[in-house]
Amino acid sequence: MNMSSVLFEVSAGGRLVMRGDDRRKFLHSFCTNDVQGLADGDTREAFMPDPRGHVLAHVWVVARPEELWLHSLGSPLEDLKTHLEKYVISDDVVIEDASSTTSRVVVCGTDADAAATAIVGAIGSRVARGRVNWLDVDDVLLWADDVETTDFFLAAVAAGLAVGSPEDWETRRIEALLPIHGRDVSSEHLAQEVDRTRQAISFSKGCYLGQETIARIDSRGHVNRLLRGLVFAGDSLPVTGGDIWAEDSESGAAGHEVGQVSSVAPRVGANGRLVAMAMVRREAASKGTRVLVETVAGPVVARIIAPCE
Repeated sequence: MNMSSVLFEVSAGGRLVMRGDDRRKFLHSFCTNDVQGLADGDTREAFMPDPRGHVLAHVWVVARPEELWLHSLGSPLEDLKTHLEKYVISDDVVIEDASSTTSRVVVCGTDADAAATAIVGAIGSRVARGRVNWLDVDDVLLWADDVETTDFFLAAVAAGLAVGSPEDWETRRIEALLPIHGRDVSSEHLAQEVDRTRQAISFSKGCYLGQETIARIDSRGHVNRLLRGLVFAGDSLPVTGGDIWAEDSESGAAGHEVGQVSSVAPRVGANGRLVAMAMVRREAASKGTRVLVETVAGPVVARIIAPCE
């Protein structure tokens, strides 16, 4: 049986598991999305803000029987665990860091659900699953604490799936504008600057830590920076941390600085495009805006990619 989906190994990144009768109520008070009504098997993307609305972590919350799993992409969650445990006083909540004890893969593609079912069937019911919107809207996350990554690979190949390389994953992640906290986004950024408001923020869920700033931005103004992609027409790629400048409309020369490159795809992406990711000033964030980007060969022209492009 051949399938069109691709399996990627994504064990890098944090996994926290929360148990106890108060786990939903407790987490609901510290994240930007509604997790109170999650049914077992449901997933919510959310930011974990500090009191000022800055992003401490970016997670996908998966409800399991008697558990809530918090998955991050790329970055560990030890600091988030420490942050949350400061507020556990009389709540029936236990937080465990399962990052180093679990392996994790994601299945991406049009038949991801069927492909994931085949993999779980081959390995066994001890594999947990949750739906995420990482590369496509119906990607399926699989993880287990007693399964090796090679077991996932073998089950995928037996089911007719391709196993993607780390380079393919990184390229597709950047094309999808899927950020890694600690690289593309940090605790210096406000939640709305990540520009995943529709997926990760509820404005009707009730009170939570950092809500005042996030609600004020929504009702009264806007953020000054936004996460964006960069596409290059030539064959020169920027270096991570390279400067981005506004392009002078008359001379084509570099103007004022509008951001720095945070991630660079290791290979050509879809349609033969070279891509990167950056947090840029709002005035340069519109789709199609031309900017100049620092590379080892000198400044090169790039075009801004906005979400849904």
